[in-house]
Amino acid sequence: MKNKQVSDKEIIMQGIAASPGIALGNVFVFRPYPLNLSELELGIEDVEKEFLMFENAIARVIEQLEFAQNESELRYGNQFSEIFESQKAFLRDMDLVNEIKREIKDSSSSAAHGVSKILSEKSDYFINMENTYFRERAYDIIDLKQKLIRALLGIDYDYQLNSPSIVVAEMLSPSDTIQFNRNFILGFLTDQGGKTSHAAILARGLRIPSVVNGYNLSHVLHDGDSIILDGFKGTIIINPTEETKKRYHELKKEYDRFEKGLDRYIKQPSETADGEKITLLANIEFAHEVSIVQKNKAAGVGLFRTESIFIREQEEPTEETQFQIYKQAAAKIAPLPLVIRTIDLGGDKFLDSYNPENEPNPFLGWRAIRFCLDQPDVFKSQLRAILRAGVSGNVKILIPMISAVEEIIHTKAIIKEAENELTQKHIAFKKDIPLGIMIETPAAAISASMLADYVDFFSIGTNDLTQYVLAIDRTNEKVSQSYNTFNPAVLELIFRTIEAGRERNMEVALCGEFAAAPSAIPLLIGMGLRSLSMSPVYLVEAKKIIRALDIKACEQLFEEVRVLHQAQEIEQRCQKFLKANIPDLKFLI
Repeated sequence: MKNKQVSDKEIIMQGIAASPGIALGNVFVFRPYPLNLSELELGIEDVEKEFLMFENAIARVIEQLEFAQNESELRYGNQFSEIFESQKAFLRDMDLVNEIKREIKDSSSSAAHGVSKILSEKSDYFINMENTYFRERAYDIIDLKQKLIRALLGIDYDYQLNSPSIVVAEMLSPSDTIQFNRNFILGFLTDQGGKTSHAAILARGLRIPSVVNGYNLSHVLHDGDSIILDGFKGTIIINPTEETKKRYHELKKEYDRFEKGLDRYIKQPSETADGEKITLLANIEFAHEVSIVQKNKAAGVGLFRTESIFIREQEEPTEETQFQIYKQAAAKIAPLPLVIRTIDLGGDKFLDSYNPENEPNPFLGWRAIRFCLDQPDVFKSQLRAILRAGVSGNVKILIPMISAVEEIIHTKAIIKEAENELTQKHIAFKKDIPLGIMIETPAAAISASMLADYVDFFSIGTNDLTQYVLAIDRTNEKVSQSYNTFNPAVLELIFRTIEAGRERNMEVALCGEFAAAPSAIPLLIGMGLRSLSMSPVYLVEAKKIIRALDIKACEQLFEEVRVLHQAQEIEQRCQKFLKANIPDLKFLI
């Protein structure tokens, strides 16, 4: 039965922009068969039969993913293949398979119940994290859980679209995204997800506008409703007036021209209009993302976060497991650099076996390098894996959360121990791998000139640096509006770090979200920064900005904002500068 329309009047709602573009059209609500998980059976007597059903379901879902991957490769080449490979690898993980089997056996439950319980626990763990990237990995797990349960229950669903439509759903997986007829997809509107979800990455790659609504609109809208999606601002317009439609039609035409113009920047050098080279690097979370880095022509990986290797299974991975992951990424990106950040566990990212009970302030507590130095066996295992991977590529080591020289000295001693152990076992490794530190505490930024004597490079982490300088928890809605990296105190510490590096002719990169903020790029270049590391999806836009800039004009901008006292007026001045130099950037600001 059709839902009653919300209203005949135009309704404007604010969501989260996940993929840029403008979509205007009628709704197609994608509702896979609803699962009532509370009805999944308990008290099963034939456990072996459930094991067999579970194994068959895994095989069936892998077959579905391979079909979607083949479809993707036929239409779009191999640009999305690694996403499907990572999903298949998750299903083939024997630790996970055995954990679900133990649940089936111990609780005498159906295979569907065991899958639901274990994968729900894992997705709940991720979704409660502060880190956006990890939260969005929860949706991958939810998707695989639903696929497995449907395979167990024999439920299929249809991806047929009969006319151009905006697909509305609770969530979309990469295989969902691929299996719809691209010629009929105008846009995606989902209840769940985010900018770094695999579905969002696919949508951007396919140039399909996408918005996450957060209002459960998939349960409110129905087929045939007229809506507009603004994939730049995250705006959702239900029942748009003819005047609104006309305005957005014009905006869509303008953006289509802008988007086509971006393509020509991919292969162009990353340098300013007056010839100054600016190194553009990528931040990644998984080895398979190297393909996206290469597609966007980055100069390497400036930040390879490694926590997911530990967190996914909630236990310490073996040295060999880590080595294979690092080796794969290093070999694939070679000869370009791969900067591997050692585990930044703590805060909201803990392993069950190392989770301190009732730590009063975990973000100021036992995390990152503090955790590693207290757990030298865990730390050394990772360092050995990185040293071994160095043979396969241009690897660098990056240490997070440094605040004192003693931590660097201690780290170097453990690296030396790791090297000696590998030598004694006659295992090949790369000697003298460059060692860098994250500048993300006020102590590190203030003492950057001193710390520079002990390391080979700096990477400025503006996410945590801003939080610690301003003493603001950016996840706390009561104060998050005051979290702003344009704050003069934060900018001063960024500048001091850049200057400390320049004095020693040492590489300084910035890898926080600030690196991809269009208004921040000319300011950072004006400060003297020459290396930016960001999510791969922002690289082309950043290159477009960089190629329109003049170094002296950027330096003048920095001098102008140094006398301003408020974050908002500094940000507005930077936006004004950018608009004056690049008039067609309204889609990015």
